[in-house]
Amino acid sequence: MIYRLFILVFFVVFNFAFSEVYTPETLKEKEEFNKLQKEKITIALVDDPFYNLSYPKTSSLNTTVEKFLKNYMQLDITFKKVTYKDLQSEINSGVIDGIAFTPKSKSFDNKLDFSESIFSEELYVISKTEPIYSLNDLNNKIIYTSYIDVYTNILKAILDNNDLHACPIPVENLKKYDDKYILTTNPVLYKPKYGIKIGHSSGITIALSHKYKDLLPFINNALSGGYRKIFLNELDSLNRSISYNNFYTSLTSEEKEYLKTHKPIKVAYEKDSDSLVSYKSKIDGEYKGIAPNIFKILKRNLGIDFIDITNTDYKTINDLKNNDFDTTVLSKTQKRSKDFIFSKKIYEIGTYIINLDNSPASSRTIGVLKDNVEEHLAQRYDVDNNIIVFNDFNSMVNALNDGEVGNLLVTNKEDFDSNKYNIVPFETIPVNFMFNKNNTVLRDIINKAFEYSIDLKGFAELSQLERDAENKAIYLKNKETRDILVLSSVLFIFIILAISVNLYKERLNKKNLLKDSLTNLPNRFIFDKFCNEENSLTGSTFVIDLNNFKNINDSLGHEFGDVILKEFANFLKNSFIDSHIFRISGDEFYGFSFESHEEIIGKLKKYKDFCPTLLKYNITFNLGVSHKTANISLATSFKYSDLAMLETKKEKSKFYKIADDKFIEKMDRESSILSLLKEDISGIYPMFQPKYCIKTNRIIGAEALARYSSLELGPIGPFEFIPIAEKYNFIHKVDYKIAKESIVFIRDLLENEVSLDNFRISFNISMKTFKRDDLITVLTGLLNYFKVPGKYIEVEITESIFILDMKDLITKLKALKNLGIQISLDDFTAGHSTAGLLPLLPMDVVKFDKSLLDSLEVNKSKGKIVYKNLTSLIKDLNFKIVSEGVETKEQLEFLKFLGVDYAQGYYFSKPISKDEFTTEVKTL
Repeated sequence: MIYRLFILVFFVVFNFAFSEVYTPETLKEKEEFNKLQKEKITIALVDDPFYNLSYPKTSSLNTTVEKFLKNYMQLDITFKKVTYKDLQSEINSGVIDGIAFTPKSKSFDNKLDFSESIFSEELYVISKTEPIYSLNDLNNKIIYTSYIDVYTNILKAILDNNDLHACPIPVENLKKYDDKYILTTNPVLYKPKYGIKIGHSSGITIALSHKYKDLLPFINNALSGGYRKIFLNELDSLNRSISYNNFYTSLTSEEKEYLKTHKPIKVAYEKDSDSLVSYKSKIDGEYKGIAPNIFKILKRNLGIDFIDITNTDYKTINDLKNNDFDTTVLSKTQKRSKDFIFSKKIYEIGTYIINLDNSPASSRTIGVLKDNVEEHLAQRYDVDNNIIVFNDFNSMVNALNDGEVGNLLVTNKEDFDSNKYNIVPFETIPVNFMFNKNNTVLRDIINKAFEYSIDLKGFAELSQLERDAENKAIYLKNKETRDILVLSSVLFIFIILAISVNLYKERLNKKNLLKDSLTNLPNRFIFDKFCNEENSLTGSTFVIDLNNFKNINDSLGHEFGDVILKEFANFLKNSFIDSHIFRISGDEFYGFSFESHEEIIGKLKKYKDFCPTLLKYNITFNLGVSHKTANISLATSFKYSDLAMLETKKEKSKFYKIADDKFIEKMDRESSILSLLKEDISGIYPMFQPKYCIKTNRIIGAEALARYSSLELGPIGPFEFIPIAEKYNFIHKVDYKIAKESIVFIRDLLENEVSLDNFRISFNISMKTFKRDDLITVLTGLLNYFKVPGKYIEVEITESIFILDMKDLITKLKALKNLGIQISLDDFTAGHSTAGLLPLLPMDVVKFDKSLLDSLEVNKSKGKIVYKNLTSLIKDLNFKIVSEGVETKEQLEFLKFLGVDYAQGYYFSKPISKDEFTTEVKTL
């Protein structure tokens, strides 16, 4: 009976573990799942070359996901092939109910829910012809992408974080552009010569419409229960098949025959080598590292067999010359190149100069090991008389210690104690596989394997992890043994010693934590403790930052800087006896006082009487003060004090500022706007203020003015968000967004065949944006991408731009003119300090500031004289004139009389929306 029960249990467990269909765990789940199985669902199979690809012994990933959903999950599913380009429209129209393979995407959030990740993806930018060695090589380049916005957004974010810019262009078939720059998660498909990894996606998932989201927990359970492993195995098999196919199709007939007939490749590593390239494991005696790992992958992925003969018989490079083995790992030198050939480099080893502090300064001799790469490196930089060659490592180190040689050139700095020796990085040495000179076929095979199957950077990282793990295992094993041997004999001493040390440390730490060692003021630790524990206090917080301290500290030395800090700290301690004063950092002091703002400021004004050193060296300070009430925390109050202090540095009118309610409200709003803008600038949009030809009273264009609206704060005026964008260095994003929208607006008008003779849209480019190296590339890319001629565009610059390097400014202005873009100088006034530069600049238009017309209302006769003279000056320079701020018919008639060309202002139109302006333009 027991035997039969055992057999029954075995078969139940076996059937459950290896079931060919998914089975929910509970009865309730089973009932719910059965209902879902009856739903008719249409799933998109992405028509992607990677997901479609299959080999004789490897299924496509699309086939695998079909089997998973239809056969294993037993769902009533119809599959439909859909391109990336059509996915969004198919989902929006309800034609499909989900996607079989997709990364999580915000653009799908309102329609789809996502499963757990099936497998992860890495993003690469690759090319067959364009060199790519770092992210900087992508700056100002056009990068072709698929129609997956997730990948494009990751690319933009990574480039933006590195202050770089590129122009992504989505295309249906990346294969057509693989000689340019393409963004892909599957570089093996394109056989690239160049490429870099730029990041990771959120992982590939199965997405279902909200209607079927109850299916996702079952799909997640099935993935966790073992099917994710099936996907990963299929993915690994597919990648290996692609690598092998790419590698094998690249081989010549001679190379194929070599692999077919040749015996396993014999490899010999350097026996004394202890670098990451190859080293003998202290655990199992096998050779490990980058080179051994490469051969393991060659065998696993490409079927190239090898034998490690290092331990069986000692081999020298003469044995390689005699064909006793096939390859070893050494650096390429001129001497070795006479008898051997080399693969592409597999790694770079650092070299180091080692010497002693007491080495005579005149000693230029350098010690190296015989026949080692360091010897060849030394010969490249020094004369033979200065190079001393040693037969073994120990005798070389002894010679350095005895003063017989001044320096050593070595690759393994770990052999030297940095407390005793000076260790200076010298140069990195490429390491290669070395072959007999006649064995070009094997060398070429290995190079092609590197190109199509080996990620050398990845091997370096993997090998370092392996070595770290082995070192840790050895350390733990030795430590365990040592601990067992000594534990019993030292236990009592250890306990006594530990208690003594802890008591000493506690006293020492308490002393150190309470006081800043230089000024004897409480330090940041006590400040943080104070802020956490004393929030109920009411009074005033203040922040002080010394000015000109860094210059004095750098020029007169840190000891003199310490004198200044002590003097000022003593002044604060004596002035605020019943207050809490802290030294937070180098020249920053924080304080809490029960006194009023006026009392605090009054005391600090007296610093000149008590700080003669600060007075002598013109060291002043900025002060921010905030009222601390019971309903705000100390940390918040100090934050407002700090912001007020920073404001005084900018304003430079007074040495102090009080963070009153108005200031706090302004700072809180600025912080809110900043948070929104940093997250997303999609709320930036243009409003168009028409420009009119005064002579014909017809629209000749418009100025695109940046506006911003957010769901959280509503409409936000440019007087708020523009200064914030400039302050925090992302004004270029605003400028480029308005530039793009303006160009798109022109594109739409042209596509609708609207007549645009002598018509231009203008937009502002700020000084900070004009300084950027990518300005011309971005505008060129936008014009080319949207197929808009530059003759429809005008760029407006302001006087502030003339503080830039004039040569760079004129070069960029000329480059814009070469694109057909018109240049105008905005906000020109009677007091314009750059009027004398106008004849030198490639300008077209000068825009008179509204204040010039407003001055007519203050003093009509003088205002008219100024306007008339300025108009005459600009016309003599052959520039067109736009008068801004026209609000009355009388002003317009005056401008007509002077012969001003164009006008812009509320008399004609306020700034209007894109749709409203489109209607206006279509009536031209």
